[in-house]
Amino acid sequence: MEVSENVKQAYQGEGKTKYITLSFPELGISIATGDGRIYSDSLFLSEGLVNSNSIEFVGCISSQFKIKVSDLEEEIEGKKIAVNIHTEGTEEEPVPLFKGIVDSAYGKSNTRAKEIIAYDELYEKGKKDVAAWYKSLPSEFTLKYARDSLFEYIGLNQVETDLPNDNIVIKKQYDPVELQALPIIKAICQINGAFGIVNRKGLFDYRILGDIDDGLYPGFYPGPDAFPGVSVGGIGLDDIDLTEFSFYKDVQFENYKVKPVDKITIRQSEDDTGVTYGNGDNNYIIQGNVFTYGLSKDVLLQIAENIYPNVQGFSYRPFTSVNNGLPYLECGLDAASYMMINFKKTAETGEIVYDKHDFYILNRQLSGIQALKDSYSAKGEKYQTQFVTDLHTQIELLKKSKGADKQYVQDYVADYVGDYTYSQEYIDDRFENFESGSNIVSVASPPETYQNNTVYCVQGTVIIE
Repeated sequence: MEVSENVKQAYQGEGKTKYITLSFPELGISIATGDGRIYSDSLFLSEGLVNSNSIEFVGCISSQFKIKVSDLEEEIEGKKIAVNIHTEGTEEEPVPLFKGIVDSAYGKSNTRAKEIIAYDELYEKGKKDVAAWYKSLPSEFTLKYARDSLFEYIGLNQVETDLPNDNIVIKKQYDPVELQALPIIKAICQINGAFGIVNRKGLFDYRILGDIDDGLYPGFYPGPDAFPGVSVGGIGLDDIDLTEFSFYKDVQFENYKVKPVDKITIRQSEDDTGVTYGNGDNNYIIQGNVFTYGLSKDVLLQIAENIYPNVQGFSYRPFTSVNNGLPYLECGLDAASYMMINFKKTAETGEIVYDKHDFYILNRQLSGIQALKDSYSAKGEKYQTQFVTDLHTQIELLKKSKGADKQYVQDYVADYVGDYTYSQEYIDDRFENFESGSNIVSVASPPETYQNNTVYCVQGTVIIE
C-alpha cells in the first residue's frame, strides 16, 4: 500500500497512540477509539492468499475482521463496514484496514459489550447462485467477458487489469440448474495463475507473484547495533527505499525454498492425459476447471503457455514471524527482509556477521490496537504436490446440467460414486433434467459394456478433500 514516510515511521516507532474508526455507511454512524466504546486491543484482522501447504494459484480466501465495542444498539448484521487506522500526527492519512459486511454482532449477558465479526464481500457474494448468469452467456465468449459479466452479476467490483488468458474463447458447455459463484471465480483465477483477494478498498484483485530473489531488494546491512533489524518493501519495485528499524519478536523459517513450478498440466480428470507445457519435474496440475472442458488440445496448450510465465518464477522460503504491527502491508504485495546472525561465520571471524533473509507475506494476522502486533507466514512444501481444484463442484455441475455431454457424465458417475445406495425413484429425480429417452441404472459395479442412452450410478463410497 502506498503511504508516506511519515505514516511508515509512525508505526515503526514506539509510543504513538493509535486510533481506530468503524464506519457503517448504510446507517450513517461511526465509532472511534476516542469515543471510549472500542475495547482495548480487541481488533483482529486475518487475510491471506494460500491456506494449504502446496502452491495453489487460486487464493479467494475471505478476509475476516473482529472487534469488540460497547453500547451498540443499532442492528448492524448484514450492513457494510469500513475500518481505518491512524496515529497521532497522521490524521490526514488514515490507513484503510478492511471493507466488508458484518456477519454477526454477538452480545454477552449482563455486559454492554458486543463482538463484531465481519468478512469481505466475497464471503457472501461468492455464495450467490449464478446459474442464470451462465445460461445468459452467448454460445461462445472470451474469458474476460465471462469474468466481467460475472462480477457485475454478483455486484462485486474488480481491479481493472489484463489477465493472461482474457482473450481465450470459451464454448458454453452446460445448462446448470444451480451454480455457485465462488468456484467459478476460483476457476478464473486458476486459469490465469493468479491469487484472488478482495483488497482494502473492497475491490476484487488479482495478484501474480514472481521469484522473491529477482534482485528486487537492495542490499541492507543494519550493523550489530540494529539487531534484530528488518526492512520491508513492495514486491516488484527495483528502487525500494528500505527503512531500518528493530521490531520483530520472532522469526522461524525452513532451510529450503519452495521449488518453482516448471511444468503445467491441464486435464479434466485423473484419467485424462490432457496437455502439458514445460519439461520440468515440479508439475502444477489444473484439473476439473469449468472453463477448460471441451476445449481443443491446441487451445489448452495455449492456456498453459500463457500461464507459465506467471507461475514458473514463484519461489519463496516458508516462514512465520511475529512483529510490531504495520497495517499498511498487504499479502502478496509486500515482503519482509530480516537480518539474522550467521553464527557459523560469526564464530569463524570473531565478529558478528549478518545474513539477509527475504520472505513473502502470503498470510497475515493483525491484532491489538495500542499494542499492535503482526503475524506473517508463508506455508509451502519443497516440491509441488498434485493440486486438484473444485473436483466436487465440477461433478455436481455436470450432474445438474441439462445439456451436459452424457458420455462425460457417465464417466464421472462411474469413477466418482456416492456413499449411499439410492433408490430408482431417487436416481430418477436427481436426473430428471436429462433429455428424454435416457436410462438411469443403479449398479453395484461398472458394467463391462455400456448401453447407449444409459447413465450408470455405481453404488459405493467417494472421499473428496
